[in-house]
Amino acid sequence: MEDLHLSDYHALGQFRYQIRRFLHFSEDAARAEGLEPQQHQMMLAIRAWRTPHTGPADPTIGDLAEHLLLKHHSAVGLVDRLTERGLVQRIRAGSDRRQVRVRLTPEGIEKLKRLSNVHLQELRASGPVLVSALSSLLHGWAANAPAR
Repeated sequence: MEDLHLSDYHALGQFRYQIRRFLHFSEDAARAEGLEPQQHQMMLAIRAWRTPHTGPADPTIGDLAEHLLLKHHSAVGLVDRLTERGLVQRIRAGSDRRQVRVRLTPEGIEKLKRLSNVHLQELRASGPVLVSALSSLLHGWAANAPAR
């Protein structure tokens, strides 16, 4: 295995630093809204679930666990805490009452909207630096890749 160029280490370090800066911002913003960072991530996953690929159905707890790379019981705990706070609700499926889907409440939607707006503002400010770090990293790898 060959060693990387110093510029590759620098690009990796910059990219990791920029990601960590954004994650630190995100964690602080969630806590300012009275949420733990994982609760914010859960709410965002619920809101973003409906796509042309997933159809109109709300996600199940299993869907959310898989999406957030959590164990099922951890996702259940997050949903429990968000339900207690009135930010999400469990919906039983019509035909199969065993299947439980999760949906944001109006209060949850408003809280997520505030957080998402703050995140988009931060990304508009710091995004170019993050993109530049990623671009440097990818450009360095392309330039140093062996010819085929």
